[in-house]
Amino acid sequence: MELFDELTSDAHTRRALADLSLSVAKSKKIVVITGAGISCSSGIPDFRSSDGLYALVKQKYPDVVLKGRDLFDASLFRDATSTAVFYTFISKLKQSIDAASPTPTHRFIRTLDTKKKLIRSYTQNIDGLEEQVGLLGSSSSHAKTNGKGKTKIKTRDVRNVQLHGDIHSVRCMSCSAEYPCTGNHVSMFLEGTPPACPECASRPVEFNVNIAVKARVARSARAIRVGTLRPAIVLYDEPHPLGDDIGAIQTTDLSRKPDMLIIMGTSLKVHGLKKMVKEFAKTVHASAPSSSSSTAKSWQGKVVFVNKTPPSSEWNGIIDYHVEGDTDSWVEKVVQDWKRMRPADWEVQQTLLATDDDTSMNGGFKAVKNVLPLKGKGK
Repeated sequence: MELFDELTSDAHTRRALADLSLSVAKSKKIVVITGAGISCSSGIPDFRSSDGLYALVKQKYPDVVLKGRDLFDASLFRDATSTAVFYTFISKLKQSIDAASPTPTHRFIRTLDTKKKLIRSYTQNIDGLEEQVGLLGSSSSHAKTNGKGKTKIKTRDVRNVQLHGDIHSVRCMSCSAEYPCTGNHVSMFLEGTPPACPECASRPVEFNVNIAVKARVARSARAIRVGTLRPAIVLYDEPHPLGDDIGAIQTTDLSRKPDMLIIMGTSLKVHGLKKMVKEFAKTVHASAPSSSSSTAKSWQGKVVFVNKTPPSSEWNGIIDYHVEGDTDSWVEKVVQDWKRMRPADWEVQQTLLATDDDTSMNGGFKAVKNVLPLKGKGK
């Protein structure tokens, strides 16, 4: 909280931050959009920095010149060397992510969900840390239907939409079969080598794929290709396998008329994300009270951007507040203010039932569940 202690020395800034905290506490339908900045404090190194993962990859491939963004571009697969660099980089990133833990920001998003304020979370991150705090991700096997045909997302169950996929799964580049990413996969990726797809290797006859391939070639049929596995993340300039479902989820969330948008830890540079932010911001602003109306709902309709660097002029009139700093410090302040301003929101009421063998006031009661405090006047 040191950063905010410095900022709040100014009375106007103090008041503005307190108003934002109150807006979070009072809002009923919040959409959260996040980027890599919310995971920095978890121990995942920034691949863009000189001492980040990219520098480690350079040790193995000193003659390859790639920028940080290039390591997430679909064009990597056009060249064998750049593909090997990508796999080595991803294996290093996966090892870092496996050792990471959720941050206060991840837990804050979960808090919004448990307080029934979160419409949904959308993230550019591939680390899956949201799922560790209890927010089911769109890339999770638990969020997908298992029926025949095209995979579908269980929209109602998904609390965190993973816009760029998930590093904890691998996907076949030929048949699109998905598997959990194992230590064996990571070891092969580290050497720049993609594993073979078990699904492809089992077709069309299990006893000998080579015999089947030769037979097809002999009768001038197209040879069956055994695909290779790659991390199930979505790179720049390639379609999302679940793109249609994600689009449908966003449309549904827009129709629910969110009253607050919180954007955290992203530079807002990716075209698709920019479009999403603008659409949600427009809907949120539509919920704001008009200047001529009562100020009773002045907390409503805010678009907040929390990031160490400010937004460009492109976001003038779209982003209402820029909180300059790390996201963990801000969410900790919000929760602190929220507990002070609206303590009833944090009360946990236990229901006690008398046991059959003891109905005295001195004992015989047991707690059977936790319930949220009642809402409404006089309750």
